[in-house]
Amino acid sequence: MPIRPLADGDDLRLNEVFSDAATPAGHMARSLFRPAAESPLLRSVIAEVVPEVPVGAAAIAESPLHPYRAWVNVEVAAEERGHGLGRELFEAVSAETAGTPLEGLDLRARVEAGSVGEKFAEALGFTPLTTTRVIKIPAGALPPSGGGRAEDLEIVSTGSVKLTKAFLEWYTAVNRDDAVAPLTIGQVSSAFLSEAAGAHGAAMLMSDSAAAGEGASGSGLSAFAVSYAREAEPAPVGGGQDAAANLPGNAEEEPATELILGSMFETREDVADASSEQFEAAVADAELLLARLSVDADVVIEVTSGMPVVSALADRLLAAGQAGELYRYETLSGPPADTV
Repeated sequence: MPIRPLADGDDLRLNEVFSDAATPAGHMARSLFRPAAESPLLRSVIAEVVPEVPVGAAAIAESPLHPYRAWVNVEVAAEERGHGLGRELFEAVSAETAGTPLEGLDLRARVEAGSVGEKFAEALGFTPLTTTRVIKIPAGALPPSGGGRAEDLEIVSTGSVKLTKAFLEWYTAVNRDDAVAPLTIGQVSSAFLSEAAGAHGAAMLMSDSAAAGEGASGSGLSAFAVSYAREAEPAPVGGGQDAAANLPGNAEEEPATELILGSMFETREDVADASSEQFEAAVADAELLLARLSVDADVVIEVTSGMPVVSALADRLLAAGQAGELYRYETLSGPPADTV
């Protein structure tokens, strides 16, 4: 089947072929299906049964915050799967990286857990790296606690230097398995804490316990949260998760607030010791901060397997029925494109 570089207008034709992406991560991955670019660096290809009738596409793109690897996405129309087209697209887009800084980089694919995409990536030799869960906590599900600690909570600007330094230290630590570039304070602010990034509020919980971070930027800081606005969510119909929530006329729910919730204990070398009193104190502090921020509004947090403190908190909330899992993703690690 003919495979060629993706050109202007091909993304619109692909949208007509593929069904709507089922998850936010799916939407992000599909956004890579655009013509080749140099900044950010991207290479892409498309397969057609006849001219202007696409049946699949693939792309490899740089990740500025993680320069030692690149993102890859391959998608094939449902009726064309199982015939080797996905592998052909993967090999073709890998060939397109020759002579570019993308050549030789390890690859990462983010797919919905248990999906066809996960099975396909594993067949190409990709292996599990991290698991990500998107958790929703209804307003008031966690009654405020920690009486007498109101003075420990600080509402700060997202431009706070202390917050930015702590965020950098935390982000680098929780990505131990997927190395981050040496980042400046300005880069962190632009990527995560700026108005352009969607950040519109932040809070920090101070503590004099061992749950607080040990680094210079996190001294006395136990946990922080940064809030981001989310688009309105379709209200469910008929009570089922897969109900036709997008039917015309359905009301939309008030959008939940998306939070990045970080524990500075996760920057410690002994973070894996979940049996320690310090670990328990860190989980309690993260829960206190989350409770304070979810009194009047639903909140959504993204939890990765590189965040043991917040992962432990999420497990407890899910087990107690105080939270629900919206999505689960797997990030898979693959071989460099030039070894395919």
